[in-house]
Amino acid sequence: MIRQILGSARLIIQILLVVAAVILIYSWNPMNVFGGKAELKPTANMVSEIREIGEMITAEYYGEVLTSIDEVQIDFQKEPEIAQLAEATYDKIAEEIINLRNFHTLTLEQRQEIGDPEKKLKRRDRKKLLVDKVGKSNVLEKLKYLGDWEQTSRLVFFDEIMTYIYLKQKTKSDVITEPLSENRLRKTLENWHESEGDNSWNAESFTKDYFASKLSDRPRKEARKKLAMIGRGTVKAGFDFEGLQSHMYYLNEEVGELHIFGLAPKILNADINPWFIPEKGVPGFDLLTYNGKVDFKDSRKVKIYAVQKLKTNAIKAGIIEQAELNGGQTISRLINLLTEVEVKKVIFHHDELIDLTKEILEDRFISFEEASLFEYHIKAEIDKIDSLKLATEDRYNNRKLAETKWNTLVQMLKQLQTCEFESQSPLYNNYSTLWYSIREDGVIDKEEWLSINAQIGHKTTKQEQIEQLWVENDTLQLKSQFNEGLYYLFNDSIPIGQYIADTLPLAEWNEKIANDTMLSVKEITFLSEDTIAYQYFDLDNERRQELLHRIGLEKFQPQDWQEWIANKESVQKITKADTIKVLKAHPSQFWVVNKNEPEQLFKINIPLENLTYPLLLGLQENKNGKTNLEIGNLIIFKSSNNYLKEIDNPNHSSDLSQDQLKTLETHLIKLYTEYNAYHNRDFLTKANRWFTSKMESKSGILDKFK
Repeated sequence: MIRQILGSARLIIQILLVVAAVILIYSWNPMNVFGGKAELKPTANMVSEIREIGEMITAEYYGEVLTSIDEVQIDFQKEPEIAQLAEATYDKIAEEIINLRNFHTLTLEQRQEIGDPEKKLKRRDRKKLLVDKVGKSNVLEKLKYLGDWEQTSRLVFFDEIMTYIYLKQKTKSDVITEPLSENRLRKTLENWHESEGDNSWNAESFTKDYFASKLSDRPRKEARKKLAMIGRGTVKAGFDFEGLQSHMYYLNEEVGELHIFGLAPKILNADINPWFIPEKGVPGFDLLTYNGKVDFKDSRKVKIYAVQKLKTNAIKAGIIEQAELNGGQTISRLINLLTEVEVKKVIFHHDELIDLTKEILEDRFISFEEASLFEYHIKAEIDKIDSLKLATEDRYNNRKLAETKWNTLVQMLKQLQTCEFESQSPLYNNYSTLWYSIREDGVIDKEEWLSINAQIGHKTTKQEQIEQLWVENDTLQLKSQFNEGLYYLFNDSIPIGQYIADTLPLAEWNEKIANDTMLSVKEITFLSEDTIAYQYFDLDNERRQELLHRIGLEKFQPQDWQEWIANKESVQKITKADTIKVLKAHPSQFWVVNKNEPEQLFKINIPLENLTYPLLLGLQENKNGKTNLEIGNLIIFKSSNNYLKEIDNPNHSSDLSQDQLKTLETHLIKLYTEYNAYHNRDFLTKANRWFTSKMESKSGILDKFK
C-alpha cells in the first residue's frame, strides 16, 4: 500500500517537473523559438484599438456671425430647400399649362372624341370645356377637367408662385403678400397659356421675394421685436471611429497606402461659449441692438440660430475638406504607431454608393427610386472589382483592394436588407424592384414575363455575383425571397399577357372603348383625323398556371431556421402513433408522417405558413379546405378526426406540379435531418461549437487580458 502511494507520488512529481520545464523554456524563449513578443498587426485588433479612440478632431473653424431675430422668425437657412421645392411646383404648373396648350392644337373633332368619348357631357359643358378657346372664363375649368389641377393647386408654394408670376406679368416690384383672387388667377393663367413660354420665372428671385413676404406677413407683435447679436465661436470637424469595421480599410504594405471606405469626416461639434477668449475679455456674444419686446426665449432662439449659421459658414469655408486632409496625416501616424508598416498616404474613397447607403439608413426606408439608383451603382462597382482582379500589374494589391470593395458592398447590403421597401411586406431584397415595377402597372407583360424567367434559368456571371452579394452563399434564402414575390403576384391575380399594336377607324375605336370596360390600352396616337393607333393588352390565361408552377414552396429565413433547429420542442417524435386518433387543429403546429413508417408521427411545433404556403397546398382551417395532403413519401396533416384511417387514404389532389411537391418534401426532410443532427451531436462537437462562438464574440477572449 505504501509502495503504491510512493509510486503515485513519484509520477505526480515527474509530471510537475515536466510542466515546470515547459513553462521555464517558454518564458525564456531561446532564439525566439516560440516567436517574439506579441505585436499588433493591421488586423481586427488594430480596428478595435482605433475604435476605442472614439472621435478625433482634425480641423477647427473660428468665426463670427451676425444674427437677428428677423432671421430666426423666417429661417433663411432653409433657402436651398425652399428654392428646390418652388422649382418643382413651378414645373408641375407649367406642365399643366403645356398639356392644355397641346390639347388645343388638336382639331375640334379630336378634342371632342378624346375629351368626351362616351358623350356624357351636357351641351353647354362640352362647349365650354372642349370647343371654346382658352380664356379667362374657362381656363380653370379646362385645367380641372383635362389635367390634375386639383392636386397641382394644393402643392407647396402654389399660391406664392402664382402671385409671383402675376406680379412679373404686370411688371410690378411688389413682394408676395397674399394669394391671388380668382379673377386675377384666371387672368394670370390665361396670359401664361397665350405666352407660348414664360420667361418671368426665376427661382433665386422668387426665393428673395418669398422671404421678403414672410417678413411683411409677421404678426405686429413679432415684427416689433428688435434683437441682433454677434456670435463668435468654433466648429470642430473630424472622424467618428465608433462604427469602424475591418472591411472598411485595406493597407497596401508595399507602397505604404491605406485605403479607407465608408469613413468620412463630419461636423463633431459647433458651439459659441459665453467667453470666446476669456484671457482677453472677448465675449462669445455681443449684443448690438434690442428692445423691451424681446424676452429670454427670443434670446435663446437667436443664439441657437447663430450656432447653426456658424456651422453653415464653416462648411462653406471648407472645414470638411480640411478635416479629411489633416485626418489622413493623423491616421497615417496613428497606424505607424500601432503597426510596423510605414503609411505614406491615406486615400479616402468617397462614392455615390456609400453616400446613398448612409442617406437611406437615416430614415430606414427605401423608395423605388433609391433602390433603382443603388442597384445601378452595384453593377458599376462590380465592374470596378472585376477590373482590379484582372489587372496584370501589382496583382496582389489590386486583388486585396478588390476584396475590400467586395466586403464593403456585402456589409452595405446586409444593413439595407433590414429596411422597409415602399411600405411592402417583405423587407428590401434582391427582387424588390422587380416585383414593385410589375405591380405598379398592374399587369405582367411579355418583357416582365421574360424577366421572371431570367431569374429561373441559366445565370450570367454578373447575375451570379450580384446574387452572392445579397445572400453570400445562402442560395436557399435567395430562392425563398423569389418564391415569396411570385406568390404575391399569383395571389393578387395580376393578369399576364402582352401588348399588341393595332389600328382602328375612329368610329370603331369609340364603340370599342364604350363597350369593353375591361380594355387595357396604351400609347394611343391619332394617325389621321379618322384613324387611331394603339396597343391593347391581350390576356393569356394559360400563363397563370405557368406562374403557379414557377413558385417554389419552401420558405426560409436563416435566423428563424437556426432557432427552430436549436429548440428542443420544435420537432416531437411520437412513437406510439397507433394510440392516437384525433389531431386537433392549431395555428402554430402541424403533423407529418412518412408512408413507409406509418407507426411514427412527427409533431412540428412551427406554424406551417412559416415553412411553406398553405393556401397553395389547399390546407386551410376552414370547412372548405383540405386537412391533409400527400407530398411524395410524406403526408402533411393540419388536423384529423380519424388519423389512422386517413393515413391509408390521404388526399393527393393538387394543382401543384410534382417537382413543387418534391421540393417541399426535401425542405421538410432537411428540417428534421438538421434538427436531429444538432440534438444528437457528440461532446467534442458541442465543445468546439461553444469555443468557436466565444472566439467570434464581439470583444474576444484574448482582448480581455490586454
